[in-house]
Amino acid sequence: MIRVLRFALVLLALIAASTSWPRAQGGAEQTPPAPKPAATAAGDAQKPAAPAQELPAEAVAFNAAAGEKNALKRVEALEKFIADNPKASPMLLSMARSQITSSALAAFKDSRAKYLAIAEKDIADAAKRTDMMPAYATYNRLASALLGAGIHSEEAEDFARKGLAAMDEPTYMDMRKKQYERSLATYEKMTAAGAAKPDPAAAGATPAPSAAAPATPVAAAPATPADAAKPAAPTPSSPPGPNYRIAMKDGVMQASLAPPAPPRPATPPRPPTRPSLPTDDELRASLKSERASALATLGQILMKRGKAEEGEKALTEAYAVKPAGSTMAAIARVLAESAKKSGNEAKQLEYLTVLALSGRITADETKEFEAAYRKTHNGSLDGLDAMLDERYREDHVRFGVTPFERKPPAKATGKTVLAEIFPGAG
Repeated sequence: MIRVLRFALVLLALIAASTSWPRAQGGAEQTPPAPKPAATAAGDAQKPAAPAQELPAEAVAFNAAAGEKNALKRVEALEKFIADNPKASPMLLSMARSQITSSALAAFKDSRAKYLAIAEKDIADAAKRTDMMPAYATYNRLASALLGAGIHSEEAEDFARKGLAAMDEPTYMDMRKKQYERSLATYEKMTAAGAAKPDPAAAGATPAPSAAAPATPVAAAPATPADAAKPAAPTPSSPPGPNYRIAMKDGVMQASLAPPAPPRPATPPRPPTRPSLPTDDELRASLKSERASALATLGQILMKRGKAEEGEKALTEAYAVKPAGSTMAAIARVLAESAKKSGNEAKQLEYLTVLALSGRITADETKEFEAAYRKTHNGSLDGLDAMLDERYREDHVRFGVTPFERKPPAKATGKTVLAEIFPGAG
């Protein structure tokens, strides 16, 4: 009887276990998964765009003045902007002055007196700082600006002549040597200041301020003993001005706020570089190149003013110096036209060859160049490219190139360098 009872109890326990297991398993399946943490507004949701910065009043005033379509009215508006905003951003004031000059030049026929007044002011200002920049530079700049604008007036010729006359060798040499002396004095002052400055890193600790000297520099001595007893007020630091970006929009210059520059890592200041004084021969060569450019300007103005003989003489003298490429091309263009009028085919071909090698020859000038070559080569273009190659090699001195050989490191780094000849080649 007892055995039967035990067997019945074990059987009931097994039946109970077998019926409860599927329920527990099914309940686990029906339990919903734990919810994920809700996304924060800063993570999944898009951040609202930052509101555009409002343009400062000075920039609004500048844009309104610079946006005036009429050149003469633009000059008046920009002059009013400068008068009304004397403490505006230096960039805006500088651009306003530049626009006044270019606008007066663009409307020279109607604003001749205005432009000449600006030019005279530039000359007067230059006379006060001849130790920094020679007076002839201002005259040459004014003559070149008028020539570039297609204005071959009496004033343009006068500016060019005065600039050229002021380019004498003794004055030029003296000016360049004084510039060197000032640069050398600045270098020595910076070097002495750097040597006198203590190096906390080298000492291993920050040096304590000396009892004999004040911890902070004093701007000026106190006027009275009572003033000396008062604590020094901290000097307020003016906030940095806005960072402007100047660009042309619909043909007019406009200012806008530039985006903030990305932060840059702090770098130690570079040590000053000792200036070097060019030799007398180098200074003479520099003056000769500058004088050739001024001669080219004067010669072109004279040719446009009908003074062909004097103008061609000036251009030929400048051509013999072989100035910079752009100047050389301008000279060759005018002399080629003059040679064509006089029927000198050999000189025309010479000047057009120089113009072709400069890369500044136009399509019409290329046709004239080929026609001039045919006239001197039995009506054929055979050998034209070879002639240009030979002439290029004659005019451009070759220089030796030594390939750089990198010594391998004593110990392999295990790194590989991947290089591209140009972006996208890899």
